[in-house]
Amino acid sequence: MPEASGLGQTPRIETIQSRLRPTHSRWDLQPLWRCVQAGGRFGPALDDPWGQQCRPDWAARGLVIWPRGGQWRELRLRLVCPANWLQLQQPEPVAQARLVLRWWADQVELRVDGARVHGGDLFDTACRWLLPERWWQGEALELELRLRSPVHDDGALIESRLELEPLDPADPVDLLAETKAELAQLRSGEPPTGRFHVLGHAHLDLAWLWPVADTWQAAERTFTSALDLIERFEELHFGHSTPALYAWLQQHRPALFARLQRAVAAGRFEPINGPWVESDCVLISSSSLLRQFQLGQQFSVASFPELEHYLAWLPDSFGFASGLPAVACSTGVRWFCTHKMAWNATNPFPHRLFRWRSRCGSELLALINAPIGTDGDPVAMERYRLAWQGATGVDSALWLPGVGDHGGGPSAEMLEQLRLWQQQGEAAPQHHGSLRGYLADLEPLAPRLPVWRDELYLELHRGCATSRPDQKRHNRTLERLLREAELAQALAGEPETVDWRTLLFQQFHDILPGTSIPEVFEQAEPQWRAARRSACLQRDRALQAWLGAGDGEDGCVGVGVGVGVGWWVAQLQPLPPRARSLRVPLGCWSWGGVKLPSQPARAGGQWLQLPPLAGVAALPLERTAAAAAPQAVQVEAAQVEAPVWREGWRCGNGLVSFELGPRGLEQLWDSQDQPQLAGPLAWRRFADRGEFWDAWDIATGYRDHPLAWQWQGEPSWLEQGELCTSFVWRGQCGASAVRLEGRLLANTPWLELVLSVDWRQRHELLRLEIPLAQPAQRWAADTSGGVLERPAQPVTAREQARWELPAISWIASVAAGGGLAVLLDGPQGVSACPEQLGVSLLRAPTWPDPGADNGLQRLRLALAPCPAGWCRAQVPKQAVAFREPLWLRPAAAQGRPKRHQALPPLGEGLLLLGCRPLGESGDVVLTVQNCSPCRRSLEVGEGWQLLERLDGLDQPLISQGKLSEDPWLLTPWSLGFWRVRPDGVQRLVVVVVKGVGEALGGRPEGLVHPKTGE
Repeated sequence: MPEASGLGQTPRIETIQSRLRPTHSRWDLQPLWRCVQAGGRFGPALDDPWGQQCRPDWAARGLVIWPRGGQWRELRLRLVCPANWLQLQQPEPVAQARLVLRWWADQVELRVDGARVHGGDLFDTACRWLLPERWWQGEALELELRLRSPVHDDGALIESRLELEPLDPADPVDLLAETKAELAQLRSGEPPTGRFHVLGHAHLDLAWLWPVADTWQAAERTFTSALDLIERFEELHFGHSTPALYAWLQQHRPALFARLQRAVAAGRFEPINGPWVESDCVLISSSSLLRQFQLGQQFSVASFPELEHYLAWLPDSFGFASGLPAVACSTGVRWFCTHKMAWNATNPFPHRLFRWRSRCGSELLALINAPIGTDGDPVAMERYRLAWQGATGVDSALWLPGVGDHGGGPSAEMLEQLRLWQQQGEAAPQHHGSLRGYLADLEPLAPRLPVWRDELYLELHRGCATSRPDQKRHNRTLERLLREAELAQALAGEPETVDWRTLLFQQFHDILPGTSIPEVFEQAEPQWRAARRSACLQRDRALQAWLGAGDGEDGCVGVGVGVGVGWWVAQLQPLPPRARSLRVPLGCWSWGGVKLPSQPARAGGQWLQLPPLAGVAALPLERTAAAAAPQAVQVEAAQVEAPVWREGWRCGNGLVSFELGPRGLEQLWDSQDQPQLAGPLAWRRFADRGEFWDAWDIATGYRDHPLAWQWQGEPSWLEQGELCTSFVWRGQCGASAVRLEGRLLANTPWLELVLSVDWRQRHELLRLEIPLAQPAQRWAADTSGGVLERPAQPVTAREQARWELPAISWIASVAAGGGLAVLLDGPQGVSACPEQLGVSLLRAPTWPDPGADNGLQRLRLALAPCPAGWCRAQVPKQAVAFREPLWLRPAAAQGRPKRHQALPPLGEGLLLLGCRPLGESGDVVLTVQNCSPCRRSLEVGEGWQLLERLDGLDQPLISQGKLSEDPWLLTPWSLGFWRVRPDGVQRLVVVVVKGVGEALGGRPEGLVHPKTGE
């Protein structure tokens, strides 16, 4: 997206002022442009009354202004060379003239004497066009400037002037005197004491106000232009990010990629990569964030082996999770570079060069780099350098000239301007070089740099976790399917490649947050679906191969073989044992001769309670068609575990209970009958308009603008039974019909809520606010790469600015007597204070997508009491169970199926991020995250060899001198990677997790033969 005000750099519109006084080297053209005004007459563009009435702040700065909405403004000017300038060229020419323009418009065209000489847009926002020689001979030039206003903002011609430059860099007639005086004023008359490290750059959003197809063309143009300029300007060095772009060039433009590789080998072109794309870094799971870095680093190492790849370039993502240093460090990254923290709207970020440390102790060197999308303006450069030097004490400032957002990079005009000022003693000297060279000079400063032990929260763009919920739904579904496909490949011993690239690409920071034009999402839809189908097919094929590959551990022969049909149900996460309920097709279901409890389901099929599944395991079931059931062999029936009961308006299952009333869900109790709510759940609706970045930002004062929400009568019971009891409540939210369904399942420690909305609002915010019976002292939520914990009562200005933040799958209050967790089918925007937890459900921005969020939406969450706190209640694992359904399929081969066990439950606080085959070797890589403050240690059961501990790039840690005394130790909040090798081919490794003060050993708990009890 376009660059906001940079550190030490003036904003593009708000502080750029036209120089109104003509001088011997500058001529302000703003008052000279003419346009068609009211009545069809031509007049001075600055006299148009619309700007004075509607944008007086801009008008006071001398801007030419016209209304938003894609409206064209045509400006004309007859340009004749002033007589005093003609005298400068006698007896010999000493100057050349440039037309300097800056605009805020989404399409620009400059014509001279009817011929098009320059074009631009919202991203290419300036030009320095060299006037032809004939103008110096007295020939007038007819200038025509056509500009189209942005859809979301008014248009402006910010500045227009003629500027003389000396033909001789020694400047014998002092044409640069005014600029030199400005530079001296900035330094209070002192000479420059530092220098610039200059690296050409072109920020290229993979999608935003253009579809992805345009991005490939922009990439080709950008890289071709940069390589051409490298040949023309011997000092130029150019850097660009995004392995996904390089991979596209490698496949589709091999000649250009080969040319690029030669420039890399010559040290002139620098891949500055890190993750696969410049991804969102707060809305994706830890698994996805890890894959972003793994795939990006692996491609960079393979394609550019002559370079060391130790930096992550993420200049424009909308904030960065506190777990990112741990993930990045695991893949060999040492440096993190961004500019986005300069966008903070409330509290300026305090550091520009610092050490960023995660909770596990992993640490990156972090640089808040120069603005992207800059040029060679010496005044802007010096203003930035002085600010950088004052903040860091470092003399050398990085400068990144080049058109950005839609690609482009440095232009010849920029480089010529840089060359001119390189030869002026009044300007700080320049050194053109690589980013790696610049960072290498900063590394010795590391021991004395400040340490930041927190997320990098962007105090802006708080609506990104809520806008376009369909993209979040696609993302979380495909994340799960890809992980399950890899796990299935490992179980079956079939190392077929599982392709993460579609998912990682769609996690780009203007796609997943929902901040692009509608064409981007329309074109992404078939890609999401194709990737889901592919991952689902891989998973199912591999699981059927695993389940049909041979005998399991102890046979459970089906009853009535030849009458019933064999099915498999599998749990694909190493969760604690629990008898779970799910909806299945109609029939008589049994396991090992025991009929499973069932209940007709109102939506079709029936509810079924399964035997407890412990860890990653698969259980053979038998289904007899309902019509054939009377002829089947009679079997005993299993008892329902923690059945659901209802008494009047109160309902529970022994683990959680709730009460309905005229105001909806009025109370929730935990297993000890402790009330959780201070009042009924509050479903709220607010006006949400007025922010410049519409799809990005929730209006700061939205709570001052509540809107009506009408419920139709009282809630009513929908289903009633021991396995499932549910209620429904209908209402109206403006023009949008609302249906709330609450569901409590047997032996489930949470109450599920599903809000279905036919969303037709505009510029509104839909929220759920949960009043807490026990005031929160702190709150916790999961984030990319870890867990956030915060005081519930904000004290500092920085804490107060974090009134909305993204959570991946849960948020929980922490109170003296326990707490309450909200499980999310997210990510979602959330909030917390001592009195309540809040979840932002839907928005309705209109730019850049006019219909964003509108249509049928289904929003799902759950309330889970935590009597002993979120960690003891294993809320992260509850969130996994809530979000990730069991796998249920007919058996590919009928016969005498047997139970299969892969991984036992992991210990408290441990989550499995990945289990994948390592090439053709038969080895498997396990990735585990410790989401607790305790140390954990992995042990391997009999028959399996745990080979070595790895880093995130599958390299042995022992060779890097990082092996601890206990190679299986996981320190608090850390990531761990292990390579294991099975002795056989039918089973995966059985991992036993030993925590502090506990040990889980031997046979996995909770799964026993229903008849023998073994």
